Amino acid sequence: MSKFLFLLPLLLLLACGESEAPVATQEIEEPFVEPEHFSSDNAERLIPREVLFGNPERIGPQLSPDGSMIAYIAPAEAVLNLWVMNRDLSEQRQLTFDTNRGVTNYFWAENGTDILYMQDEAGEENTHVFRLNVASGDVVDLTPVEGIKAYVSATDMNQPNTVLIETNEQNPMFFDVYKCDLETGELTMIADNPGANENGDMVLGFMSDEDMNIRMYYAINSDTGYITVFHRFDDDSAWEELESFSSDDEWGPRRFTDDGLGIYLTSNLESNLSAFYYMDLETREQTFITSDSQADVGGIGFDPHTGEPRSVSFNYLRRRREILDESIVPDMDFLTEFHEGDFGTASRDNADSTWIVVYYTIDNPAVYFLYDRTDQTMMEIFTAIPALADYNLAAVEPVEITSRDGFILPSYLTLPDAEFYGEGPYPTIMYVHGGPWARDFYGYEPFCQLFANRGFAVLQVNFRGSTGFGKEFLNAGNKEWGKNMQNDITDGVAWAIENGIADEERVVILGGSYGGYATLAGAAFTPELYCAAVDFFGPSNLLTFMETVPPYWKPLQALMDIRVGNPEDEADYAMLEERSPVNFAENMTMPMFIVQGENDPRVVQDESDQMVAALREIGTEVLYVVYGEEGHGFAHEENRLDFAGRVEEFLFLTVPGVECELFAPVEGATSRIE
Repeated sequence: MSKFLFLLPLLLLLACGESEAPVATQEIEEPFVEPEHFSSDNAERLIPREVLFGNPERIGPQLSPDGSMIAYIAPAEAVLNLWVMNRDLSEQRQLTFDTNRGVTNYFWAENGTDILYMQDEAGEENTHVFRLNVASGDVVDLTPVEGIKAYVSATDMNQPNTVLIETNEQNPMFFDVYKCDLETGELTMIADNPGANENGDMVLGFMSDEDMNIRMYYAINSDTGYITVFHRFDDDSAWEELESFSSDDEWGPRRFTDDGLGIYLTSNLESNLSAFYYMDLETREQTFITSDSQADVGGIGFDPHTGEPRSVSFNYLRRRREILDESIVPDMDFLTEFHEGDFGTASRDNADSTWIVVYYTIDNPAVYFLYDRTDQTMMEIFTAIPALADYNLAAVEPVEITSRDGFILPSYLTLPDAEFYGEGPYPTIMYVHGGPWARDFYGYEPFCQLFANRGFAVLQVNFRGSTGFGKEFLNAGNKEWGKNMQNDITDGVAWAIENGIADEERVVILGGSYGGYATLAGAAFTPELYCAAVDFFGPSNLLTFMETVPPYWKPLQALMDIRVGNPEDEADYAMLEERSPVNFAENMTMPMFIVQGENDPRVVQDESDQMVAALREIGTEVLYVVYGEEGHGFAHEENRLDFAGRVEEFLFLTVPGVECELFAPVEGATSRIE
């Protein structure tokens, strides 16, 4: 039985690329900012940025296959590294000694002696696969070819010294599949990606069965965006078409059955919301299992011994779990009552007798327990950020907002302490999520807590194009960057003002990645709404953004054309120009703060450079900070803290009547003002 770890980046359509030569820079020399109304009483009430944005104390525990040890991530000299301890939490020992970007993506090999982790060099996302021997601490790069991207796609408890690794070494556009012998490190190709199949469709990726045999592949038509799934029963069988569907639909296998004769899948071909099905691969007959009335299928739990599904989760405003296997009802009932928050199984041993259960709450990113199923006992392992317990965190309220054309926008509202800040209206942050084919969830979010603690209301709107709410909602975002997707954000602001939550003179728009684009679009197309804007890692020019797709995203260009717009089409070209904020810099009359990662492969530095140049040419106030050794986000704690402090300082200086914690550039940060 295998653990299938990665299928293919079918929905991760955010383009990537390499930055060109950087512009001239100057090092930061900035004084402390002393807020006029900062007092010792306020200082005690304000949550320090180091608590909200510093490294977690410990996070990500994983049980070894035999359940005797727990690996986890914890900082060493401010860098996240791998550690291990016995299951009774004794004999904690550091395993990796990284001093650069840290280790955040790992899992136990089925042999129980090795840990595998994936890591890049400087944010460029060319991850390599490393094997770490737990006993000796020896680390080996299993994919030691410069400039390639590699990842582990499957493991099998019945083949403990073998894993599947995919790399784009042969052709930067396509990933081949290799079997890797963990004892020798030898890689043997088992699926050579041809680039295009006999129909001329681009091969996106492969899927193995539970014995790690390659049994499926996806292909996409470059003209229509139609996706076809091909299947075979074994290496000697011919590939046969299993299903074909448009990019507006979803049809995706989640797991092969243990006997290899069927698959469990999610599909919305017959409905708006995706449902969970079983398919007999010999007859092609699909059997409906379950669905939800408001949300798409989320996570699915399978029995590690039988391969049968045990539970399915759905998440509209909060998570709902449906039990399919009566044998786990006592476990689910016990865990539901044991602790507040939504919970999930973060790890389990191969015997399935011990689980690591994680609870997600609004006041902590994760609380982990070791759950013994035999006697239903729980032992707390650790809390991600225990220091948060010393502060009062703001409540998060799920709300539904109706867009101007009738869509229900599932959203989340975080309010400041009314006893201290009054009943409102408040200065308000419109905090826009990235993706855009992603979504906001209920739970802990450090920026929401920072802003609410300083007196802001924070609104997170799942605008059309967000995932999890059905294909109609998702596809309503097609070619609507800067238009109807942006209108949903605008309608969220209007809702907050109409309901007495937001002070219409003090609304800030802020976001990263697509949220950064939406921030720039809001400043360009509805400048009357916002008094300030904070964009981090956001594209500013949709035409140049689409041009910077790296080789391994090019097979998905047809989907990008459908979702964003086709630059080769005359009408779409004009539309992309009209939706590019860089072309409307004259409208951006509010103070602007733009942040960029120097090595960002998804939104290259030129996206921010050209936006800043356009703003400065017309005299608009803009603070531009570039972080070296960072990509599309922050891996270094000192940079994350520096960024959070600069955001807080920027809002204190541009939004009247808000709280602030003292800020100075963080020692060791790679930030520079450009």
